[in-house]
Amino acid sequence: MLEQISRLNPPFSGSIPIYIAIGVFLLGVVLLIWFVYKRVSRLINLVRRRPVEHVRMVSSTLRLLLILLVIAVSAATVFLFAFLQSYTAFTHLERIGTVYCTPVPDSENDMILRLVMAESSTGGRIREYRVLGEQWVIEGHILKWDNWLNFLGVPTMYKLTRVRGRYLKAEDEASMPSTAYSLVPNEEDPFWVWLYQYGAHLPFVKAVYGNAAFTFPSTSKVFYLNATISGFMIQEK
Repeated sequence: MLEQISRLNPPFSGSIPIYIAIGVFLLGVVLLIWFVYKRVSRLINLVRRRPVEHVRMVSSTLRLLLILLVIAVSAATVFLFAFLQSYTAFTHLERIGTVYCTPVPDSENDMILRLVMAESSTGGRIREYRVLGEQWVIEGHILKWDNWLNFLGVPTMYKLTRVRGRYLKAEDEASMPSTAYSLVPNEEDPFWVWLYQYGAHLPFVKAVYGNAAFTFPSTSKVFYLNATISGFMIQEK
């Protein structure tokens, strides 16, 4: 399946420790407010010469220090997990597949590309293409959510659509033979066509756009094809 949603972290799963720490922090704030309220009420009663409950200074001080400690630790935990959550969300890579692309011997601007989709733990099926050009290109659609949703763990949506060749010079693109192969049964997917037209007006959607990544073939290199938070990335193995 070429249209996927990142599977590294289920949405919002990484935020659970943050929610717990925020809950403890709010509890600590409530306890602090209650502590201050009780002490202010006691002071007012003393000024008005009303009977008040005897308070032990040592135990009262320890109680206040414990409340402040809970607030400080929970606040530090919130910031720590928020940092880890944002780092994970905005540096996340999902392996889509592996690419083996080698030049055809004794042939100029000709290469064989093998794409192995990462569809299972044991590896996906192999697709093989003969590509003309100086570089190979992978293309697809990207739906980018608002940053705060990525922070909460909602991954970028993507769909691979095409493999093709690319020349370094624009005039070669216009005059030299080219190749392009579809990776999906229907490149005019109504869902994505609709997203291109109206996606920017949808709530929580930051952008809908096409994305391409390309590099040179190699007889010695293996390439990982990854999906990032903003698009596709080719990484040498």
